[in-house]
Amino acid sequence: MREVFVTIFSSILFFILFSFAFFMVDANRLRLPFFYYPSGLITNIGIQSQDVWGEKANPTDLSNFEKLDRIEATEKYSIRILDKFGNYKERLFTPIQYKKWETLYYFSYDLFLSFLYLITAVYLFFATRDTLILFFFLNLSLLVFANTFLLAFNSMISLYYFSIYAAAFQFYHLIYRLRGNEIQSKWLLPQFLIAVVVGIVANQKGQDLYLLERLAAFGYVLTILFGMISVFLNLWDVISSKTTGEALLKKSSLILSIIIYLSLPICIVLFNGNPIFGMPRYVFFYVNIAFLFCFFYGTYRYSLATSFIIFTPTLVNFFLVSFWSLFYVALNILSDFLLPESYISEAWFSNILFLFLFAIYLIPSKLQIKQWIDYWFFEKNVHLRDAIESITALLSAPISMRKTILAMNRIISQTLNIENVTFLIPGEQFPTSDLRNINFIRIDANSEIWGYFKNQLRVTVSSHLEYGLGLRESLYKFLTDLGVQLAFPLKNFNTDKPEVRAMILFGEKRNKRYFTIGELKFINETTRICSMVLENYILLEDEIQKRKILRDIQTASIVDNTLRIIPPSEIKGIEYSYIVRPAVGISGDYLDIIPQSSDSVVIILGDVAGHGLGTGFLVSAIKGLVRENLKAGSGLEQIFKEINAFFQARYKGNEFMTLLGGNLDAKAKTFNYVNAGHLSLLELKPSGELVSHSKTQRVLGILDTNYQIQELELSFGTRLFLYSDGITETFGVNGEAFGEESLNDFILETKDKHLKDIPLMLEERLNIFRGSNEPTDDITFIALSFAME
Repeated sequence: MREVFVTIFSSILFFILFSFAFFMVDANRLRLPFFYYPSGLITNIGIQSQDVWGEKANPTDLSNFEKLDRIEATEKYSIRILDKFGNYKERLFTPIQYKKWETLYYFSYDLFLSFLYLITAVYLFFATRDTLILFFFLNLSLLVFANTFLLAFNSMISLYYFSIYAAAFQFYHLIYRLRGNEIQSKWLLPQFLIAVVVGIVANQKGQDLYLLERLAAFGYVLTILFGMISVFLNLWDVISSKTTGEALLKKSSLILSIIIYLSLPICIVLFNGNPIFGMPRYVFFYVNIAFLFCFFYGTYRYSLATSFIIFTPTLVNFFLVSFWSLFYVALNILSDFLLPESYISEAWFSNILFLFLFAIYLIPSKLQIKQWIDYWFFEKNVHLRDAIESITALLSAPISMRKTILAMNRIISQTLNIENVTFLIPGEQFPTSDLRNINFIRIDANSEIWGYFKNQLRVTVSSHLEYGLGLRESLYKFLTDLGVQLAFPLKNFNTDKPEVRAMILFGEKRNKRYFTIGELKFINETTRICSMVLENYILLEDEIQKRKILRDIQTASIVDNTLRIIPPSEIKGIEYSYIVRPAVGISGDYLDIIPQSSDSVVIILGDVAGHGLGTGFLVSAIKGLVRENLKAGSGLEQIFKEINAFFQARYKGNEFMTLLGGNLDAKAKTFNYVNAGHLSLLELKPSGELVSHSKTQRVLGILDTNYQIQELELSFGTRLFLYSDGITETFGVNGEAFGEESLNDFILETKDKHLKDIPLMLEERLNIFRGSNEPTDDITFIALSFAME
């Protein structure tokens, strides 16, 4: 969207400037059959007198010709031309009449170059807010524009000379800027006034070609002087800092851009315009394009205008323009060879054919190029494709939000081989959440750095800020201190205008290389997924806050209406005790104890991915499904298969559940159970040995599975413990998890305690461990044992 706005704005601005300049110049007039500067240097423009391109005409003869009151189209006029030996030789030239539009056609390269510099200036201002770079390229645009009207119509003399001196002074500023400094602003006013005075003097003395030549030459000399100083200082930086690798390539590109820029004034001052003005005009155009290319590559220090190309669909447009430009050139070449001469003289034929083909195949070719880019740079890279699939799978995995974020960070870091992945969030976001140990950094929402980010809907490249001052300097220091190379916004698209919720910061690669196009596409996809995760986390936080005030009522309701735990007295030979503590009002954990006979009971403990109102309803549905199947005499294998089919049919892979269910038979002294992706079953033997049974099968809701029963033989006094991950993933004040090891230690510590007291003691232990932190996941724990003989 920014590229479109910049292009439209620049086009309107250029059109206004062009229209004003064009309608102010004189109408069609007779003039010499070549274009020249006040110094007498003949430029390589037009189709007449190509044999004198790059030569120098005598300024006095040119001045006398311009002063003639009447010019006859049938007469020949004597103009002396300087030869290679330094002598003026007389030449006779017949004046010709140039129409205004025809004249501008000869200067089409120059006008397009001026427009290109204007777009660059406007874009860089919107992208960087760097006024020095803005005025540098804006002045280049005005310089090329004024140069066009000076040569074509002998107008805009004042603007032309103003731009020459302004460019020289701006190059002086670039000496400092490209090394991370800037001269004091007090020097700007005298420099501006000098350029204005030179422009006014040149306009007043427009007939004094010798004075105009001296003024232009002095301006070019200043440009050469400041440019050579800049080249020397940058070379000294390379040598003194022993720059190597890609950094050396970037610095070399910057130095080369300065040298290319200096090539024109050097040719004019030292070689009378040779060799540039002796070659076709398009050479001048491509020299300027090379300067623009090298300057971008060198100053941005990352890649060629990454925010231009890599991070937007402009990469597709870049290839599209390149393809159709080559096609147009090839079409014209074929026309010259294959078509009759009568067609060749009429260029409209090939142009119409080109426009016809372009209109038909523009959209299909754009889609095809996009597919090729995606395939060759991303889809063909198995490493990147598998990583995206792994990250996508995390969104539906039955793990907590904290574990999801940690897993995503690990996958991204390993895939890109980078030092770190960090989330930057404003202070008001997640005010009560403990975000330690998951690479979250809080920043003051009123700080200038967050003020920059919240209005930045596109990627920020830290190295692009290297030469900035003020806010850009502070931002550069902030990012580089964190070792950040790229900063991507995480946006909320649920509003009319996209809103930046947070920033994801990608650290530097361990091998110090830059990201490839495929890796950047991977980052784009990852950022989109992270935006979804962040939005879910925000919704979860809102849900938690809304439900806290109803927790006690809803907890009582869920225990009464969903769990319906059977009193221990109804089951002979078996004791049990439990706790159920939802993170919000309705639990996503499912605990059910269902007697099958006087001495056997079925215990079910599961965890639906997530918690809240929707998971509470799902838990109720699963409870009904389990009880109906038990009444129908179905075994555990069939029950698990039915639940799995229910998830697949109803939720199409968008909901998952872990479940551990078993039949505890006091008479047979066995516990036959199925574990579908749930946490380990803990067995505390009468001897005091704690055994973890961790063998599991596939999580419910993924694929068709034949679940198998595992049998555990028990003895009197054996205790069994089932629990949800809300216990092991309770986080302390320092961000550490309670973990399985702490749970095991607790069970061993309480092995001599009465069974009914253990769940409450565990809850107390977790509350102490959590401190002031709010619970982030549902907590369910049940302890069972045989009654002693």
